[in-house]
Amino acid sequence: MLDKLLFRYIGHAKKYIVISVILMMLKVVGSFFIAFSIGGIIQGMFSSAAGYLGANIPLFLLGAVLRSGCLYLVTRYQTKITGEVKTNLRMEMIAKVMRVGPAYLNYTSTSNMMNMGSDTIEQLENYYGRFLPQFFGSFGMSAVTFAVLISVNRQTGLLFLVLAPVVPLILKAILERVSRKQKEYWRSYQDVGQLFLDSLQGMTTLKIFSADEKRAEEIHEKSEIFRTETMKILKMQLNSITVIEWIAYGGSVALIALGLSHTPFTVQSLRSIIVLAFIAMEAFSPMVTLISSFHVAMTGVAAGKQLIDFFDLPEQDDAHKKEVESISGGITVRELDFSYPGSDRKVLDRVNAEFTSNGYTSVVGASGSGKTTLVRLLTGQLNGGEEAIFWGGHAYCVYKKQSITENMIRIAHDAHIFEKTIRDNLLMGKSTATDQDLIEALKTVQLYDEVEPRGGLDLFIKSGGSNLSGGQKQRLVLARAILHDAKVYVLDEASSNIDAESEAVILQVIEEMAKKKIVILVSHRLYAGKNAKNIYVLDEGRLVEEGRFTELVKGEGIYQRMWQAQDRLERGLGL
Repeated sequence: MLDKLLFRYIGHAKKYIVISVILMMLKVVGSFFIAFSIGGIIQGMFSSAAGYLGANIPLFLLGAVLRSGCLYLVTRYQTKITGEVKTNLRMEMIAKVMRVGPAYLNYTSTSNMMNMGSDTIEQLENYYGRFLPQFFGSFGMSAVTFAVLISVNRQTGLLFLVLAPVVPLILKAILERVSRKQKEYWRSYQDVGQLFLDSLQGMTTLKIFSADEKRAEEIHEKSEIFRTETMKILKMQLNSITVIEWIAYGGSVALIALGLSHTPFTVQSLRSIIVLAFIAMEAFSPMVTLISSFHVAMTGVAAGKQLIDFFDLPEQDDAHKKEVESISGGITVRELDFSYPGSDRKVLDRVNAEFTSNGYTSVVGASGSGKTTLVRLLTGQLNGGEEAIFWGGHAYCVYKKQSITENMIRIAHDAHIFEKTIRDNLLMGKSTATDQDLIEALKTVQLYDEVEPRGGLDLFIKSGGSNLSGGQKQRLVLARAILHDAKVYVLDEASSNIDAESEAVILQVIEEMAKKKIVILVSHRLYAGKNAKNIYVLDEGRLVEEGRFTELVKGEGIYQRMWQAQDRLERGLGL
């Protein structure tokens, strides 16, 4: 019933659970005070004793305040528990992503990450905020109830001691079945959510190809599966709660019947009878509440399994490793082989390459040749090449992964621009930069004159950069990268799908950066890499050609054929 993996992320919320348990136990004490005072008042009325109101009214008020106050405070502390835990989980999630780096995409998808960060953690609110306090509190409240009953009537107390464990035992018996059903329910929920998110992101494409009706049918089918799983869960919850309530109410009746049969019905015993009846009726209510919170919590546990699996992704121990200090010696690839997990196909086959400053290096090849894989390995976004890629004579495995990623920037054609001002986006590259530094960066990529009339640094960028052209977005990304002042820049199709003017600016900036930095250009457009000091040509994962443009274009290899094909195409399109 208690998930140890989830429990380890509870953090400082443990103290709130302890306080909640104490408050629940005090609530039972408050109930006892109420019953005891009412019994005293009734007994005083029948015995005509003097002063019975003065002795019992304050006790009744104390019990009422204690009971209601504890209920209120338990709710408050449950809110604190959920707030603390949700913060802990989200902080751990962010920290894990930062430690694993972009390689996290090898294990999960962006939509799954969004689900985990929102719905999954929200579902866990019921586990941490409701179930855990109630789990421990039900045993604490039962202990106080037992103490009261045993003091009133020994036989009743012993019967409660026998009946009390029945509910937890039943709970344990249905746990396996509930867990299995909850996993199926949560899996169907995620399927619907991911399909809906994917459809929303691709709405334009679905409309263009008139595929929206078919996708709507798919969503309907997934939704129907989710509805079926939901009804199964609800049916199981109602059945188990009904059974437990029958046991609880039957147990209360048994306690009262046994207590009355062993208690003489006299005026002197009226108080004991009333206390017995009052406490017996509430004796099993904590366990009934536990069952209700248990079913809700199990949904959170099923959801949390995926989050825990993410937290348990392998990490390298970098404490003893080195920091990257300079680019002297450049980056060297030696006999690099790579295959994706679960596949025997070599995506890269014995690749050897060298990347240095004083001029940029270009990597070209047809689609599927291994360019992107090589780039992801070079930038540390993909694990598997740490012993075959060297920086300054030392293999990647010698360096801290964070140090590699901090000193190497990959600029892709779809690099993200945040829904903030231009200033905010640029400050991500260098948080200490002044406005003048930001303006100089914009001028370097010839963007300042275009945005200055629209607000300059204060221009607010809409979602996805929709109020900027493709070329402007790419130049803004490049300006942000320049501010970061990394040692290595990898431009992965950074000049694709933009206007000729922006492409020319980017290529000019690349050539200037390459004088002091290591710059690697990956582009399907061979024209972009004409001025590279060295060009590597990949084909089906193998390095088949290398050299300068003038050498390769005169040869009779793959590069020449690719160049001629592109040249004919661009001439035909009038580019």
